[in-house]
Amino acid sequence: MSSLKSFLFLCAVLLLTSFSTYSQITVYTIQNFNFGTFYQGSSGGTINVSTTGTRTATGDIILMNTWNSAAQAILEIQAPAGSVISITNGADAVLTGSNGGTVSLHLESSNLGSPFTTTAVPPARTTLNIAGKLTIGNSATSPPGTYQGTFSITFNQE
Repeated sequence: MSSLKSFLFLCAVLLLTSFSTYSQITVYTIQNFNFGTFYQGSSGGTINVSTTGTRTATGDIILMNTWNSAAQAILEIQAPAGSVISITNGADAVLTGSNGGTVSLHLESSNLGSPFTTTAVPPARTTLNIAGKLTIGNSATSPPGTYQGTFSITFNQE
């Protein structure tokens, strides 16, 4: 039997930056991931959120259209215009639930790819959207609740 799940993912971004001697990268978190509301069946599955905020599901996850809509992670990068920046995603993040259990967050691609070249002249910023995949177990390993965790991304100025 399915049960309504409202998972709220508060993923703080741990950002590691690499600096040259002449310029600095500054990263701002604008929006955290939100995988929305869904029904979870007996075996679980995955929810993917694209760089545009579109979500899809696999397994026996049924997506619900409610006030709690899906959202990709959005960061803004401030660096000198023309800076070439490469992105290295950290390991999959294990998010822990308010009622016990865990789910796994895997960072996917960004809308700008890697490496990318900044185009905004500071103080303006280059916007970076990041896609993610959430792996949800069955109701015993991933019970309903609020899940939180952190993920890391390394930005290197080339």
